[in-house]
Amino acid sequence: MKETLILHFKPWLDMSTHRARILATAIVASLSVGLLSFAVNADALTDHAAISKPTAALKARPPSRFAELVHTIRRGEVLGAILPRYGVTDVQAVVAAGKPYADLTRIRAGKDLRLRFERDVPHPLSIAYALDEDRTLVIDLTTDPPTARVEEVEYETRLEVRRLTLTSSLWDAALSAGLRPGDVVRLAEIFQWELDFNTELRNGASFTIVSDDLYNDGDFTRPGAFYAVRLLNDDKEYTAFHYVSSDGTEGWYHPDGSASKKPFLRSPLEFARVTSSYNPKRYHPILKTRRPHLGTDFGAPTGTPVRAVGDGVVVIAGRSGGHGNRVKIDHAGPYATSYSHLSKVKVKNGQRVRQGDVIGLVGSTGLSTGPHLHYEVTVNGNHTDAMKVKFPTSEPLPASELAAFAQVRDRWMPVLDGTAPLPVPNDGLVDGQDALADGD
Repeated sequence: MKETLILHFKPWLDMSTHRARILATAIVASLSVGLLSFAVNADALTDHAAISKPTAALKARPPSRFAELVHTIRRGEVLGAILPRYGVTDVQAVVAAGKPYADLTRIRAGKDLRLRFERDVPHPLSIAYALDEDRTLVIDLTTDPPTARVEEVEYETRLEVRRLTLTSSLWDAALSAGLRPGDVVRLAEIFQWELDFNTELRNGASFTIVSDDLYNDGDFTRPGAFYAVRLLNDDKEYTAFHYVSSDGTEGWYHPDGSASKKPFLRSPLEFARVTSSYNPKRYHPILKTRRPHLGTDFGAPTGTPVRAVGDGVVVIAGRSGGHGNRVKIDHAGPYATSYSHLSKVKVKNGQRVRQGDVIGLVGSTGLSTGPHLHYEVTVNGNHTDAMKVKFPTSEPLPASELAAFAQVRDRWMPVLDGTAPLPVPNDGLVDGQDALADGD
């Protein structure tokens, strides 16, 4: 097995005034059986390079023919400025090769470029750039012109049950249970029609999650697909099962077959704090007088995306007196919603929007003491408490789907209850419910 020496290049220095190009020996790693020398562009040598000391096991092995340089992209850096430092002269050919998979003219700061070199060759053999946590774009520079491929991580999946309890915050509980921020968002999305995670999630709330956990080389990486989730919060139980209908549509459903998704979201922001509640007798902090507060204020940083809570038509999009930049949406039936103090409006008057569409960004325009969203709900033209309004429910699964759904529910319910072990992972149900179609 060939050994690869990995070098981490952190480009903290500005090298714009040191453009003299020279060739030099970049790496000298003393191994018990020989000397590894490597030639690279002198620009790269002025970066900070950290090389781990060889272990005793490595000393007993022959020198590696290959080395990998890791360049962490700085803010504002582009390929045209980075790659020539490492001996790549035709940057346009690299961009063209990667174009079917990614726009390499828009590389992101903080991500890495991994350049693989061979001894005595002054230019890299390949360049690797992570597209996401599962896929890496690899540009092969040994071909003319360069060619590209996408390498995907091959995970081992293990069906597991994961439990977490809130003792301080949802984020802390999730991280301690091995979840990431993105997984917290996935959990919130399952129940976002039923409770507002900003205001209604209580200390002591607990989640039970049945999921395909992903492992790489035996190490846990992250949760994969969620199959069943239960939330116990403030003496209320919310249970949902992921189900794929016979026509291929998928969603989350309660044990009785009713959909978790409803016509209205509970909150226009994914995560924020309520700074002021609905209060018809509130004292206004700017006007210094009693003035009804007919909505709910969510404190959030300027630029936070604001979502339409339901399908509808935009009837106001722009400046609106003390509301500042405002969007108002008429929904089906007697409902209308309003979103005020926006830093930017993302929709136009008369535009149709769908639930979850970003209609603006949090700001502090109009009569506002700081960045926040003022959110209002009216029913038949009358203001109501947005956090207490009873929105309509969705239609349940059709009768033709209930028998198949019941098999999914009955498979996972005992697991959530803790009264039965996990089912065999390859029984078909875990992989797209294939077994159900065969009458399992």
